[in-house]
Amino acid sequence: MDAATGAGPLGDGARLLAWQAAEPGPRVLTTAEREAITDAYLRGPRETAFAAGTGQLDGLRDLFQGAALLDAQDVARGGAAPVGWAHTPALRFFAPDGATVSFTDRFTYATPRPDPDAAPRVARRELDVVMELGDGNWRVHHWRVLRDEPLPAAPPTARPAPYRAVRAAPDWPQRPADTLRRDVSAVTELGLDTLIVPLALGAAGPLNAGRAAQVGRALGVLLEAAAARNVTVLLDLRVAALDPAGLRDLHAALGPEPEGNPASVGARLGGVILSPARSPSAAQLGAWRQTVRARFPALPVGYRAPGRSAAAALAGAVDFVAGGADAPVFRERRAPLGRLGDARRGWQLRAFLTRPGALEAGVLAPDGGREGRGALLTADGSFTPLTRWADPARPPPGPVAWLLGWAADLWTLPAGLLLGGALRGRLTRWRGARRAAIAKRP
Repeated sequence: MDAATGAGPLGDGARLLAWQAAEPGPRVLTTAEREAITDAYLRGPRETAFAAGTGQLDGLRDLFQGAALLDAQDVARGGAAPVGWAHTPALRFFAPDGATVSFTDRFTYATPRPDPDAAPRVARRELDVVMELGDGNWRVHHWRVLRDEPLPAAPPTARPAPYRAVRAAPDWPQRPADTLRRDVSAVTELGLDTLIVPLALGAAGPLNAGRAAQVGRALGVLLEAAAARNVTVLLDLRVAALDPAGLRDLHAALGPEPEGNPASVGARLGGVILSPARSPSAAQLGAWRQTVRARFPALPVGYRAPGRSAAAALAGAVDFVAGGADAPVFRERRAPLGRLGDARRGWQLRAFLTRPGALEAGVLAPDGGREGRGALLTADGSFTPLTRWADPARPPPGPVAWLLGWAADLWTLPAGLLLGGALRGRLTRWRGARRAAIAKRP
């Protein structure tokens, strides 16, 4: 089932679930029992979504039984399995024999529409659940919907202040804590104020327990160091499309609600940038923003548009529009310029950083120990020669610097003219000598 659903063991809920205080009862859940119940309970919707997409309903019997199995089969046949997050189950009863458990769960969910460009239905639900243990497996035996209501409309757009940012390397969740703190320090030393951390989902698979814990740990370290240095952290979500599965993983990365969780990631982030490979509709963007702002009212949601026309069309559905992240702000080194090429790139980078508005200066650190394209740090953590030209204490480049910087690209033109002139002169002399030799012949 792990291979079929791509979920992997959920363990403590992969940051999708937080148990509430339990009511007094005849038996208390141990940690192992709670994790087993959580795993089976959250795996049910994932298996239902898999069954809805493939038509293979046999796996549902491992997670549901009785009336709940019939309900899950009906949902799978309908082809629109809901995807939930922010579960807050509260234990009501755990039988003395350890084979029956009852709890009430409040969560948010999204149900996809048949039209791929339509926004999913997003709502909150309160559910009574009864699970039974049999042959070593927990199964949902009964559930009853107590309340189901649409999410409230998102609050008015809160446009963030223009940022001057640099992007973290794609492998930032695997970096040691000291390296992450060094990266935050480098942001301020470069005269910038924002660190953008990319998070790839979809192609990399859903957030299982291990990957969710890794992302949460790295984000916690970054946010703690950023708060000490007054640096803003933006989460750049890279997904194939704005579908409900990606929405669930986004909320898993954001962590629990801030109420009672002062260290919540979503409450400390400066914003979320949605970067889907497939251009979304305004309705889809609005639904994603609605779910995020319902849990974190002060967290702005942005969109990285592939072009200016798309940005203008979708600007009203999000709080801000981010610029392109793949185009370098300076030209690559072109041999045989050597030092002159580094200086030219430095002039261009300094000129870029002095422009007004939201800016992204490039990639902060190389990926996987390799010197990345336009990386501002080397693999050992020292600044590249390029960044020395980005000293904010230096005055912005003037017209002479711009002239020299762009003239460096035209060095081949005078070299070609000189070479062509030399060849033309030699050819002219050769022709003259040949004519003279012919004229001397008897």
